[in-house]
Amino acid sequence: MNAPERFEMFVLPDGVRKIEILKDAKMANCLQFNIQREDHTLANILRYRLLQHPQVLFAAYRMPHPLEYYVELKVQTTARTTPVDVVKEAIQSLMLEYGNIRSAFDNELYRIEAAGGDAGRRPGVRVGGPAYGGFGAMDTSTAEFGVSSDLGARGDRSDDVDIDF
Repeated sequence: MNAPERFEMFVLPDGVRKIEILKDAKMANCLQFNIQREDHTLANILRYRLLQHPQVLFAAYRMPHPLEYYVELKVQTTARTTPVDVVKEAIQSLMLEYGNIRSAFDNELYRIEAAGGDAGRRPGVRVGGPAYGGFGAMDTSTAEFGVSSDLGARGDRSDDVDIDF
């Protein structure tokens, strides 16, 4: 098979910079960021956050080839700011947001473990191994999700669970 080794998707080779910045000669106040060893996961969420910024006129990305492990992110801004500044702001904003989500998740996990592993659960509902076993161990029986025997019906969902973050 001609595919590269899987580790090449993640490991940055010696002498290669994580981000290369190129000026776009065709568009005013526009830069292209070539981000090594990243894929749609990072590029799409970064593009989305950039498009929320009021000074961004254009933000898009592409992956030149599935076997080349980098993305090309192109950002154009108004004259009031630079593409580098808005990309920095977007990255900092995403780091803060995902840090908050991680903290909320860790706090909830700690609360469940401190209560003996079954805080807030109904008897007979398995969420994981001892205290917490991960996402894959949840009981997905029809009784748990309130699905009637008719596959098209929603059933009575009196057992909805609210998670506070």
